[in-house]
Amino acid sequence: MIKEAFLHFVWQNQYFNKTKIFTQSGEPIQIQKVGFHNHLAGPDFSEAEVVIGGIKWVGAVEIHISSSDWYKHKHQSDQNYDNVILHVVYDHDREVINRDGNPLPTLSLRGLIKPKMLLRYEKMLENGEPIACTSTLQDTKVITRLSMLERALIGRIESKAEAVTTLLMENNSDWEETAYQWLAKGLGFRINSDSMLELARLIPVKILHKHNDLKHYEAILFGVSGLLNVDLHDTYLKELKTEFTYLSAKYGLTQQLSYNQWHFAGARPSNYPTIRIAQLAALLFNRQNIFSLFTEFKNPKELISELHVSQSLYWQTHVMIDKESKMRTLGLTKVAKENLLINTTVPLLVAYAKYKDRTEPLDKALNLLMALPKEENRITRLWKDLGWNVSSAFDSQGLIELHNSFCKHKRCVECSIGAELIKA
Repeated sequence: MIKEAFLHFVWQNQYFNKTKIFTQSGEPIQIQKVGFHNHLAGPDFSEAEVVIGGIKWVGAVEIHISSSDWYKHKHQSDQNYDNVILHVVYDHDREVINRDGNPLPTLSLRGLIKPKMLLRYEKMLENGEPIACTSTLQDTKVITRLSMLERALIGRIESKAEAVTTLLMENNSDWEETAYQWLAKGLGFRINSDSMLELARLIPVKILHKHNDLKHYEAILFGVSGLLNVDLHDTYLKELKTEFTYLSAKYGLTQQLSYNQWHFAGARPSNYPTIRIAQLAALLFNRQNIFSLFTEFKNPKELISELHVSQSLYWQTHVMIDKESKMRTLGLTKVAKENLLINTTVPLLVAYAKYKDRTEPLDKALNLLMALPKEENRITRLWKDLGWNVSSAFDSQGLIELHNSFCKHKRCVECSIGAELIKA
């Protein structure tokens, strides 16, 4: 089934027979300017120039699969569509009357689109493979593939950077507080990321930095986390709870999370929230300025080295409350550090680049991705099997985004690779 995005693609590139085209009422059409593609609310193309029946019109073009979609989308009652000069559809199944009471000039593309191009597009939509262009990917130009990879990557890191910017606004442009909260979210490693962020929001980093004892950091973080609100047997945990009772009253830390907000099931012991909170405490205790840690490093090795801190002795030998572990957990693993560089450092740098309107932090972020090893997962293996050279985090991050945002939703005409194959 044809999608509206395909008709946008056809109209924008004029991939149809324009030799003799007429409105549904029989008036000849000459297209002088297709207009500018509008990705926001309102008609699909603005500032188009079309001659209909010898009269030149300047305005918007709206595109639908069927002309009746005009009414399904309630455009008849939306004044934003009053300046539509041409309705472009695939099937004309109903006459559309504009708000002035006149029939809206309509062009049907059925029978005008190049048959081979339409066939290639339909084959892509019907392809059951995770990547629709599996059998034809290598037919595209290398420059096309690389430019699409970069486009997908930029989209991915900018999307994550928007989340940083939102936090920054909530923190009244305090970069240190924002970096601390963003680090906490990153240490949640998806399964507990929301809870870790909420925990950091409840404890201003300035409160933690008033102390020079790691136990105080842990008392505050574990106390507010709600993980100490159970019957405790270990002496160390009882001390943390006692210390928190005093510190929470001192700083007015009245809000706490509940034990049930934390996820242990489905996580490896090294990724339990207890361990990640203990590691957050250690990082904050050892690194007083988190923002500069993530923005002023000279190279990835230096930053990875700076992230090498061990949690307190108790949390080296315990992964659960009151339960000693046979295995010792000594700080963040190499993979965890690299994950933090990709998902915490890079978005922070991109957000800072936009905030300061400077290119240096953005360049630093991209160079960091190119220096980090590729990620190995189901999606990167798909691309690798198709002959794509995945050599760094720059590649793997871009390919993950390309799959999730384009291939997964069959947005082939919006992808430079798919568009090249369809119009070939």
